Amino acid sequence: MIKLKKKVGIGFIGAGIMASDYAKKLDKWPEVDVVGVADISEERAKALAKVVDATPYTDYKKMLKNDNVEAVFVETPDWLHREPVVAAAEAGKHIWQEKPFATTLEDAKAMYEAVKKAQKTGAKFTMQFETRWSPINTAFNNIIKWGYVGEPISADFVLNDRIDVPLRMWTPEARKAEDWRSTARGSSTVADFLIVYGFDLTRMMTGLEAKAVYAKLASKILKFTPDLYQALISFEKDFNAYYKSSWVQARSKPALVGLFHNIICTEGTMHYISSNRTFTTGAGGGEIHFPEDVSIETLREIQEKLKKEGVTSQIIWQSEREWLYRTFWTCKEMNRALYIPGTPGLHQVKHHDGDQFKNFINCILKDREPFVTIEDAYKNAEAICAIKESAETGKIINL
Repeated sequence: MIKLKKKVGIGFIGAGIMASDYAKKLDKWPEVDVVGVADISEERAKALAKVVDATPYTDYKKMLKNDNVEAVFVETPDWLHREPVVAAAEAGKHIWQEKPFATTLEDAKAMYEAVKKAQKTGAKFTMQFETRWSPINTAFNNIIKWGYVGEPISADFVLNDRIDVPLRMWTPEARKAEDWRSTARGSSTVADFLIVYGFDLTRMMTGLEAKAVYAKLASKILKFTPDLYQALISFEKDFNAYYKSSWVQARSKPALVGLFHNIICTEGTMHYISSNRTFTTGAGGGEIHFPEDVSIETLREIQEKLKKEGVTSQIIWQSEREWLYRTFWTCKEMNRALYIPGTPGLHQVKHHDGDQFKNFINCILKDREPFVTIEDAYKNAEAICAIKESAETGKIINL
């Protein structure tokens, strides 16, 4: 059994953009000691190791033999997760893994089996789904769970990146990989990179499992990987969700990432628009719209409950009014809503330690199950692989 300690020794497998960001953040925590950094590039390994006062490695398997490395952060390219995850699991290490879990079902199954075996001896596993801790997603999730908007019946999730991401953030070596989009080779796609977030949020908020997938792709700009994917996924209880992600938006757009998330429920509608998505919007944020017969007391009750969860909201309450639509139809309208600003630093979410990093470390120290589990990771990979297969074959893929 893995012994519980007051401090967790961490090793990084991969020393790229995300690893550097995480290592520098965790190096400041008293509960953490960054012990090692492994990367096939000796230069990258040494550079990051120097910053966090760790030992550099060019072979992560040698780092795994270091008993002071109790947990590893797997930060390799998307399609190179299997070997380090399996090796870390076999070494009995706790594992934090960058999304996606795997880019092929074959890899996902091998990783799942290795992690489940390691968990029998106390090892913890989690995967990077930081969107679960977003204040707005926290509010949406709780309001559904508390029953204030009825039953979810559909969702739309659109998450796009500028073309900088595949052309500048991915390495030249990665861009030259043969047939990058091939499901057989298992390289990465924008579905692996972005749709993973939307699918995870759907499962978290609804508690439903996917049943069937139909998807399309477009590949006119990048050539080495699809420009975008569009997918319709059917879940249990006749719940359907639409997902669309691209990474070819013009570099001149003011924001690197743009998000729209809409959830329709039987007694309300929720939508989230990311901040600064155009020149004409400001902080962005989330809105929850309730039926017209909701009372101001109920809205205040919800507002107070969200406040206890660390989420700040504003009640929007306006009397009924009429306005003329064109020349032939008079509309009646009223606002019964909560607005959750997207202002950075305004909210301090409290659930599951308030932060995915803290959740992972505390679960190791206190022997708890992380909020994002190995089952969540596998289900996600299963759906994303089905999206890619459907888009390639034109067939509906049953899960």
